[in-house]
Amino acid sequence: MKKLLVFLLATLCILTTGFAEELRSPDGRIAIQFTMGDVDATTKAYYPDGTPYYAVTYDGKPFLLPSRMGFELSGTAEIKHYLRLVGCERTEHRNSWKPVYGEQEQYPDNYNEMVVRLEERLYPHRHLLIRFRAYDEGIAFRYEIPDEKGFESVTLTRELTEFTFPRNTSVWESHGHEGRYYKVYPYEVRPRCELPLTCLTQQGVYGALMEAGNHHYPRAYVEAPYGRSRAHTLRIDLRGEAKSTHGMTTAWRAITLSDTPGGLMERNYLLYNLNEPCKIADTSWIKPGTAMRDTELSTPSALRMIDYCASMGISYVIFDGGWYGKPNDHTSDPALVRAQFHPVTGAPKPNHPGLDLQQVIDYGKQKGVGIFLYVNREGLERYADQIFPLYQKWGIKGIKPGFVQVGSQEWQEWIERLVAKAAEYELLVNIHDAYRPNGFSRTYPNLLTQEGIHGNEQVPNADHNVMLPYTRFTSGAGDYTPGYTRDALQPKHIHRLALPVLYYSPAQFLFWIEKINDEHNRPELEFWRNIPTTWDETRFLSGNIGEYAIVARRKASTWYVGGITNTQPREVEVDCSFLTPGVRYVATLYTEGQNDTVDSKQITLDAKQTLRLPLQSSGGFTLKITPKK
Repeated sequence: MKKLLVFLLATLCILTTGFAEELRSPDGRIAIQFTMGDVDATTKAYYPDGTPYYAVTYDGKPFLLPSRMGFELSGTAEIKHYLRLVGCERTEHRNSWKPVYGEQEQYPDNYNEMVVRLEERLYPHRHLLIRFRAYDEGIAFRYEIPDEKGFESVTLTRELTEFTFPRNTSVWESHGHEGRYYKVYPYEVRPRCELPLTCLTQQGVYGALMEAGNHHYPRAYVEAPYGRSRAHTLRIDLRGEAKSTHGMTTAWRAITLSDTPGGLMERNYLLYNLNEPCKIADTSWIKPGTAMRDTELSTPSALRMIDYCASMGISYVIFDGGWYGKPNDHTSDPALVRAQFHPVTGAPKPNHPGLDLQQVIDYGKQKGVGIFLYVNREGLERYADQIFPLYQKWGIKGIKPGFVQVGSQEWQEWIERLVAKAAEYELLVNIHDAYRPNGFSRTYPNLLTQEGIHGNEQVPNADHNVMLPYTRFTSGAGDYTPGYTRDALQPKHIHRLALPVLYYSPAQFLFWIEKINDEHNRPELEFWRNIPTTWDETRFLSGNIGEYAIVARRKASTWYVGGITNTQPREVEVDCSFLTPGVRYVATLYTEGQNDTVDSKQITLDAKQTLRLPLQSSGGFTLKITPKK
């Protein structure tokens, strides 16, 4: 039931140093204080009078100390000082919405909003609006430049939004779209640090800094602009200029907050709430599911793979780079099948049996297995208008754009236009390489997933894997490609088995470069048979950043539980209170056997039980739990 309560309070006042407007979350635990002044009381950094600041507390504990706001412009005067408050409007919003798919069946969307209206004290007395929202899950804010004299054409060169943390706050920085995570102090953060950024204050408040709604705005990073001189302050670092005419609305700066590290992942839907509702009228064709890759790019291998997928309940087969020739060449036409030629040299492959793509598509349709096609950025830039209707005619279910450009406002707009165009032809999308989630999948849910992650392509160890639920997955789906049968993978098989439960991806590419062999018939892979990729309920049961993680997810009446540990062995507890009280369940428990095998056994469970499980180095466990008949 939708319930919207609105009340407006307009205030006029002359602001002096120390004046504050406060906004609290519906449950009262989170507070935003907006102030204006000429000095940062914590760092004693002086700015001209009329500088805007904001601060954030969680359960009365500081998460952000007063942090300045504003930005620099090109072609006109900056707007960051000499401001005064001329209005403050407050709104309450109470709602919930049901996604096409997600990690929960329904998402709450409850917040209190405060829009502060600022005016320059100096000529030409331009205005700036800052829209703050306080949710139970965290906070968000953005700048809104009105269409008025002095803002006919806006070029924003630097966003001065800062994050000043309490002393001894730690952050987990990452660099590059496939970067590793390292725990550092804010002043140690190097330029172009990726978002989301997970933070932990000395008082035990966890937060994840993110961005959302940057449809016409450059990508944001964070940097430590002052080094040790202001050791606890980070600032937004934009990838290029933001340009607009007749005013501008910036991206949202969002922060999820929690008193547990797993709460950050549970609350990642805050990004969806900051995006527009679904724009696709008929979403019945949008089918999340599992997938695997055909590395041989041939008709015989594809038919064998489709048979395996049909037996395992795997939804899709993808033909990756090379099926239409050199993928990074503008002369390669992704309307033509050229799998028999080497994708780098262009020379014919000896004894290649060829790829009859239409035969494969038709066979897959008979077996209930769809086909995805990889298309590199060059092919999409030049041929998208031609190939999208053609792919729909062929019966292709989705595309995987590769090596897309990211960062600038222009490329952000390009990739979102691409997703919208794909929806017109009922094509699912899995964006690879540097793109990262910002909640846009709510608006266009044909964007099932994206990479932007250091995944199994890089063969990481278990220490990295236990970082991801607390870092990258605080912002949404990630195509990690769990894999299973590859000898090069470092964690134990039981660790790998749990990853599709811990790592959310509506298009879950279970196998990546593993050719079909006897290993694909290992008995524990029964756990992956028909495994869901979207969920009705998600619970983060326990864990610590970089140490271990245990997640439970429900689809209909069946629960899946996955747990992994880092390279250190440990004993973990699984509190079964997430189960329905009074109901008896039967579960299959998978644990580590001898010599990296996987053992399984049937057990009975109820909500009152607690399991104690020993996990070996780089190990884990899984559970599949169903009500007892």
